[in-house]
Amino acid sequence: MAHLTTFANIPIKVVCGAQPDGLAITKTLLHEIHALLKTLLETGQKGTLDLRALPALGEDGYQFLKEQLGLGEISARLQSFGRSEIQETAYSGIWWVTHYNQDDAILTEIIEVDFLPEILKSPKEDAVLSQTRLEKLLNGFTQK
Repeated sequence: MAHLTTFANIPIKVVCGAQPDGLAITKTLLHEIHALLKTLLETGQKGTLDLRALPALGEDGYQFLKEQLGLGEISARLQSFGRSEIQETAYSGIWWVTHYNQDDAILTEIIEVDFLPEILKSPKEDAVLSQTRLEKLLNGFTQK
């Protein structure tokens, strides 16, 4: 006797509105970024999200996040131990910050929620050294 297969014996999984995991994670990240921005505005407390710590984001989720946040008016490049790129998103107070090593490989990539990214602020010690250097320059003018 032959074994009959019917639809009742075939497992079927119905998923409505399914999206790749990366896109679902991206939507969750956008909610988190919104909460960080709200906190910044209410308390002044800044926040960061480490995108490299989210491997489940995937390339699709990464690109979707980049598209949704868009580009703002301000960008900066720093050269220190490696290159760093800071890009304001289309949303003021939300920054996309990428740090590279000496071989130009990405070390870290973060979303920073702050009025001005921390890396762009001059450390007080550097400003003190600059004041001393500028004072020497000005003293040199008066001695000539």
